[in-house]
Amino acid sequence: MQSVSSGSYAYSCFGLQIRSAMALPEIAATPDLSDDRHGPVIDINFGVVPVELANAHHAGHGLQVGGGEVLLTVKDTARYLVRDGREIVVDATPGGSSRNVRLFLLGSAFGVLCHQRGLLPLHANAIVVNGGTVAFAGHSGAGKSTLAAYFQRAGYEVLCDDVCVVSFDENRRPVAWPGLPRLKLWRDAATSFGHESDDLERAVDGLEKYHVPFSRVAGGGPYPFERLYVLQVAEPGPATQITRLRGAAAYETILSQTYRSQYLRAMGLSRRHLDLGAALLKHAEVYSAPRRWGFEVFAQEVGKLERHLLGT
Repeated sequence: MQSVSSGSYAYSCFGLQIRSAMALPEIAATPDLSDDRHGPVIDINFGVVPVELANAHHAGHGLQVGGGEVLLTVKDTARYLVRDGREIVVDATPGGSSRNVRLFLLGSAFGVLCHQRGLLPLHANAIVVNGGTVAFAGHSGAGKSTLAAYFQRAGYEVLCDDVCVVSFDENRRPVAWPGLPRLKLWRDAATSFGHESDDLERAVDGLEKYHVPFSRVAGGGPYPFERLYVLQVAEPGPATQITRLRGAAAYETILSQTYRSQYLRAMGLSRRHLDLGAALLKHAEVYSAPRRWGFEVFAQEVGKLERHLLGT
């Protein structure tokens, strides 16, 4: 298998520098890739990727794992060969959607690459509060992006949406990196924040979900990772409180909120994942944050969450 790269495009995201053969409008461009202080260089190339990896085992979820290579197959979209945490080779399905090719490249394929590199990607978005990272996790549809849109409008810096990549500094303290400078909002949420869907780029073909770009402080990040809130639907009845999780409950929550955690056992990285979760918990607080759902109570519920994270 040979890859073909023009290296035409340069980007920075997730604490990585990206040299790409394809345009990635979802990521902010960077002028050059010569300064290794901004992270290692990752190559994204086009190439013919085999349907089957030699000497690989199938792991479900469209995944094959063989040594330092992972082959991710997304039906009717592309095959992605992720090599040793340094390169992703993309073999797009003829006639497939280029938008969806990028969606899975910057999502699942980059999740594999982050795991290969020993990073801890969380299925969360994050904002910057008093110079530290506060992240919000929860199942798909839990309102993470809508929450980030609220905080962005309220004047907070949004660090990332959907995937929050955490690394550890020389003192083993966790830091979170800027992600894609876009929120993915359903049409009703985008409209409620004053955006017209006709003016926005669709995030996924066939779904009423749209990219809403946002700006960040130039050169900002990484920021110390300080808190993780897990959003949940509040049970009917008296108002529920935000509760700090400790010990095993907090530890298991971090592990369960890891992005594409279902890949880790097949990749032989379960032990390292446990170690990274423990390292994060040593320096970060974890909270259960139940809240009522619905736009009619959104401002009230988010206000309660904001007061908690500010300690007011």
